Amino acid sequence: MRKWQWRLLITLLLCLLPLSQLLAHGGGELKAGNVPVGFYLVSVWVNPPTVQAGQVIHVTVGIADESTGEPVLDSSVDVLIVDEAGEVVVWAVATTEQSVNRLFYEADLVPVITGIYEMHVVVTGSGGAGDINFPLEVVPRAILPWVAGIVAGAVVIGLIVRSWRQGASRERGRGGTAVPRRHPVD
Repeated sequence: MRKWQWRLLITLLLCLLPLSQLLAHGGGELKAGNVPVGFYLVSVWVNPPTVQAGQVIHVTVGIADESTGEPVLDSSVDVLIVDEAGEVVVWAVATTEQSVNRLFYEADLVPVITGIYEMHVVVTGSGGAGDINFPLEVVPRAILPWVAGIVAGAVVIGLIVRSWRQGASRERGRGGTAVPRRHPVD
């Protein structure tokens, strides 16, 4: 197998991975941006942007000093998911130790079932305390992307195998005989 064929195969297989798995931490959809809480400005991101049932929910919280804009790293941050009845379904502590760059507070929440929820991010620190609430919809798990990924993967593998076979047949030569002729036959 040629070097370019290996590169192509690896690149195409990486393209089949969901982007959310490649970007495991951080990012996501901005749910609250620079919301005043005490003397802080708090921003919250949720990843994946569309949460599916049975999927881990990653939350990133950024806290900045209201007057200077400098990151605040000594607060405590709790993340709660509350159902329509007001019952806490999931709770986690977001910390800077879980963050990739240590300037954000991050937490992974266990998966929840399909439904309409509200996410509460509670911030407590020397600059004040408060919470940010926003709706969170958890949709049923989608199987179509997996089916499409499997079909695309099968097509890619089929095209690569076909390319390899055509390359091998070109190397053997076309129209040759089973026994190579070295001398003309009289």
